[in-house]
Amino acid sequence: MRFVKNNSVMKSSIIVAALAFLLTMSGCFGGLSHIGISLNCTNRPSPVSKPSFLYATAVNDISSFSLGSSGVPTSLGNQSGPNQTEGIVVDPSNRFLYVSDFLNGSIDAFTINASSGALAQVTGSPFSAGPAPGTGGITVDPGTKFLYATLMNSAAVAGFTINSSTGALIPIVGSPFAAGNTPLQAIVDPSGKSLYVSNLNDSMGGISAYTIDSTSDALTPVAGSPFSTQSNFPGPDGLAIGGAGKFLYVSMSGTVNANNVVSGFAIDSTTGALTQVAGSPFTTGKDPVRVATDPAGRFLFTANSQDSTVSAFTIDSTSGGLTPVPGSPFATPLGAPEAVVVDPTGGFVYIGTSGTSGLFVFSVNATTGALSSVGGSPFFGQSLNGLAIAKP
Repeated sequence: MRFVKNNSVMKSSIIVAALAFLLTMSGCFGGLSHIGISLNCTNRPSPVSKPSFLYATAVNDISSFSLGSSGVPTSLGNQSGPNQTEGIVVDPSNRFLYVSDFLNGSIDAFTINASSGALAQVTGSPFSAGPAPGTGGITVDPGTKFLYATLMNSAAVAGFTINSSTGALIPIVGSPFAAGNTPLQAIVDPSGKSLYVSNLNDSMGGISAYTIDSTSDALTPVAGSPFSTQSNFPGPDGLAIGGAGKFLYVSMSGTVNANNVVSGFAIDSTTGALTQVAGSPFTTGKDPVRVATDPAGRFLFTANSQDSTVSAFTIDSTSGGLTPVPGSPFATPLGAPEAVVVDPTGGFVYIGTSGTSGLFVFSVNATTGALSSVGGSPFFGQSLNGLAIAKP
């Protein structure tokens, strides 16, 4: 008996068998309906959530934590760090951690292990920033191309190019660049075109603004800089950007007396110049030393050190105005807030406090911005003055 081969049928059978095998290996059947075969996916693997890591500075110490889906931190250990620091930052690529060393006038640099969160010191670290003591706040641009550090006792800002492979710092030609009286914190806008610096002891509460040269990374003062917060009202401290990069917020912690407000500015997208938003300044708790916004730029939080609270606001995406969220301010009992950071999902706020309370963790209501204490909070029981989160 002779059989006639049907090549078309055979080819189709082979293709279906191959697809079925591949989908079996992946644990999912559901991609064959377009050829008339309906199969069910029974073993689809759950997406693997990438870990997040929290880094916290204390006296002579840098502590590391892993962060669970509930926001609860788990200690990964600690290592030697600066005696005093005003700045800690994870670069946007989540590969490097930088910590300022005030007493030694330098910057400690570390690589971050993407799986374990472990820190390894970058070759050549620490890197000299300027005369000691004096290194203050630090910031990295969105492309991890350059880092800027305030020099608190030199009225200047030091600039560095970042080696993209190693994280090492190389001084920018022309650095340092002149700033105001006691430059404390610094921040780069999301476009990477402008740098802003808070001058703590400037009598007008001045904010220095610079244009960043896209080739050399050198700084040029923006016309009109420094921009005043309030006349005869010193005390600019923490900086944050919200409203999709359109607004700059400055926590006015004060000097001799606490100011208890946060100032808001609209950022000119072309020049980088600042204009105070309507209603600014906005009332916070007492002595707001640090400020942070969520990744979407919808909410703003201030760490109020003299009344043990956290103030929370919604940001008007059009005007930049701030409105307190329901229940604000939120208490951090027996802990004076010194640092605040929002996790990359926007779901949790972490507050570092002085004293023995340690780390407070709050979940964020995605609709209102209201805060709720996470079970077990506070954690760690050690004074913490700086926080940064990596999500490799």
